Amino acid sequence: MTDAVDRFAGITVARQRLEVPVLVARLMALLDSAAHLVAQVPADALHRRIPGRERTHLDLSYHLPQAVVGFLNAALRGNLAREHFGRPPDSWHTADEAAGFVRSVSQALAVWWAASQSRLPGSLETDSGHQEFHAALERTTVHVAQHARQLERALELRGIRPVPPLAASLLAGLPLPDDVWGTELPPG
Repeated sequence: MTDAVDRFAGITVARQRLEVPVLVARLMALLDSAAHLVAQVPADALHRRIPGRERTHLDLSYHLPQAVVGFLNAALRGNLAREHFGRPPDSWHTADEAAGFVRSVSQALAVWWAASQSRLPGSLETDSGHQEFHAALERTTVHVAQHARQLERALELRGIRPVPPLAASLLAGLPLPDDVWGTELPPG
């Protein structure tokens, strides 16, 4: 069960949470994997909806790293707002442009981590209220992991075998919904 379901049911379940350095390393690796997935989206699919979803492949390719942009903004400036989750720029026309953006966000995360790991904030202000830093980082990592799973599945639904596939080790220990299209993320 996810944390939210457990809370709703009145169940207290202690689960092992990944440590902050592990989450950051996992998040960087997930972004790198996502960049490979995004680069494999065919040109004719970029502006088509993902089967059963409102988002296009390009929308999802843009939204995925935006979760990290929002997290970094909150870590640096103290606020994560909905404005971080808009639509991709109209100037983007290729999967390589989207993949490049994912890579640039991964690089920004690495730079932030190198400069900030010794003085992390205790909490962050997010669009859903004040959050403990660790919880916000975990939620961001899960958010990215879930969308990477969706990108991988969207490619598979188009008959494309993702190379390399998303490594199971990147998902291990994260409180992900069982359903790749599920929307339940850890509380935030």
